[in-house]
Amino acid sequence: MKSILLPLTAHIQAAPLTKVASNLALQFRSSLTGLFIRPDPRSAIPFMGEGLTADMIQTLCDNAEKQGKQEADKAESEFRATIDKQGLKWLAEGDASDSAKASWTVLTGEVSDHVGRRARTADIAVCLQPDSDSPDSEDIFHDLIFRSGRSVLMVPGSFDGTVGKHLMIAWNGRAEGARAVAGALPMLRDAQKVTIVQVGDIGEDRPCAGAIAHYLAEHAVKAETKHADAGSSSVGECLLETADTIGADTIVLGAYSHSRWREMVLGGVTKHITAKSQLPVFMSH
Repeated sequence: MKSILLPLTAHIQAAPLTKVASNLALQFRSSLTGLFIRPDPRSAIPFMGEGLTADMIQTLCDNAEKQGKQEADKAESEFRATIDKQGLKWLAEGDASDSAKASWTVLTGEVSDHVGRRARTADIAVCLQPDSDSPDSEDIFHDLIFRSGRSVLMVPGSFDGTVGKHLMIAWNGRAEGARAVAGALPMLRDAQKVTIVQVGDIGEDRPCAGAIAHYLAEHAVKAETKHADAGSSSVGECLLETADTIGADTIVLGAYSHSRWREMVLGGVTKHITAKSQLPVFMSH
């Protein structure tokens, strides 16, 4: 876990995310990149520019450019302040360092233009839990999950605890869960405790909790297994309740084992945990 991407916009509360990401960088002596996406000034022009003169259009673009630069500068200042407080080395372009380090990049456009693509060359991306008070948070989350092909650590905006001391693997034997576990191996090896939780029966055609525990043992990760019964609760509710009961600080989850659209319409484990978790969730799709 040597490269960590932290995508941000002017609408994202960066402080809790930067703290979590920088702690991971310190833990694994990683490179943390703050990626700030600022709007294209041309997006400030009303559709087709109807009723606007060339001077009016230029003024709109200039004002949008100025505002975008101010927002990027403010975000960089806050990012640097957290990085300095955490003790990471600031890395200028072309520099190299074996210790935990951080850098800053600003790109212009939409979230969908850059975030998922840039995350493809990182080991993990850290993002905010989708929140209606942070308009870009859902776009960033879904772009990372569905377009990066990499691991994602979703962090609740109010979170201020530890990450990765006690990881709970939500195991259902599906491919997405297997990918999440593989991506989380560096954290699993470094954890003080790992618990694999299987809710109910998962079918004989899929590997059970014991099988993934054996896989982890081959990677020098000792994990406990726990079978939970959802009863009248949903699987998502059961997993969150179990995480609270066993004192986990991070959940490892395969995201969207079913179709995203099916989960949006009918509900599902990923939808419930994404909306309700008060813990960071390490996910892969």
